[in-house]
Amino acid sequence: MKKLTLGFLALSLMLLGGCIKKFDTSSPIMKVNGRVITENMFQKVFKQSTNAMLQGRELDAKNPQNKFLLLINKNSTVNTLILMELIKYEADQRKLKITNKDIDTAVKDIITKIGGQEKFESILALSKLDEDTFRDNVKLDLLKQKLVENIVGNNGASDEEVKKFYEENKEAHFKHGEQVRAAHILISASEADLKDAVKNENATANLSEDDLNKKVQEKLKEKQAKAQDILQQAKKDPAKFEELAKKYSEDTSTASKGGDLGFFPKEEMVPDFSKVAFATKPGQISDVVKTEFGYHIIKVIDRKEAGATPLDEVAVHIKKYLESKKKMDALRTLIETSRQSASIVYLNESYNPDRIQKELKALQEMNKNSAPAQQSTKPVAEKPKEQDKTE
Repeated sequence: MKKLTLGFLALSLMLLGGCIKKFDTSSPIMKVNGRVITENMFQKVFKQSTNAMLQGRELDAKNPQNKFLLLINKNSTVNTLILMELIKYEADQRKLKITNKDIDTAVKDIITKIGGQEKFESILALSKLDEDTFRDNVKLDLLKQKLVENIVGNNGASDEEVKKFYEENKEAHFKHGEQVRAAHILISASEADLKDAVKNENATANLSEDDLNKKVQEKLKEKQAKAQDILQQAKKDPAKFEELAKKYSEDTSTASKGGDLGFFPKEEMVPDFSKVAFATKPGQISDVVKTEFGYHIIKVIDRKEAGATPLDEVAVHIKKYLESKKKMDALRTLIETSRQSASIVYLNESYNPDRIQKELKALQEMNKNSAPAQQSTKPVAEKPKEQDKTE
């Protein structure tokens, strides 16, 4: 069931930024059901989505190769802002409200799940989000959830629907090769994230590339040493692995479960992780394993031969999937209907999605007819400023 995920609206809803609360004197660019969206509001969401797309790297907006990506993101941002206003409008029509207490509770729950206030603040810094914007995002997500509950009600998935889905998808989703059940302790050490962290810590230092890389390597060594120390504790008393995972693992999705990843096939994990997990016998603990995510200590719990997963083992997951799908389908239908009947006025035509689409098509045609060599579709980073260059 891990492959059965719903992507609809996920990215848009994640990137929905809040309104500019005070003194927004920027130009209005459009109205959705009478509500004004300004240039500042657009830029706020545009920067968030660009940062997410580039994972913190800078983009040279003047480079022609990046114009296509910027136009795609502009179109996405306009539609995201419209989606945001339609959700608010439909919620208002049903008199649905989100209180500050609701937001506080949700934020507190998120902070607990990701490992505490320090980790939360680090993620905000890496994402270039301030706490007010994050709270606005949480508020909108809560409003969306309440809206979905209002239109769907208690219309859950029946046992018959679960069984039907299982039978129809047995071959495609529930047949599996050999699987391993393992738990792990992760000490996060993504080089990209560490580089961003070092840059934030030395924002005023103007580090050269060599100095930056040296500091990243120092942090990697510290992370590796920490993982080795935890490994020695785990090897000394394997029965304490679950306790150690809860205490030290930085995989927030599994730490509270003692690092348990459940059963998985080889192809579900990154190759370096899978290679070790499938070579380790049940009850054994691996040495430290380095992957793109950091340093892992793996304990294999069980193995499962190739076959089909029984219905009773996946029924709960199928039920959750079907109920989630009903909710997302209902929201999609509501938003599509709402958009068809909405009053959307583009006060600045350059933000009209139809015009943006025409610009994209024109740019595609121009690229086809320009240089014979195939142009790169990768974003081109800004050139370093003179003071940032290594002497």
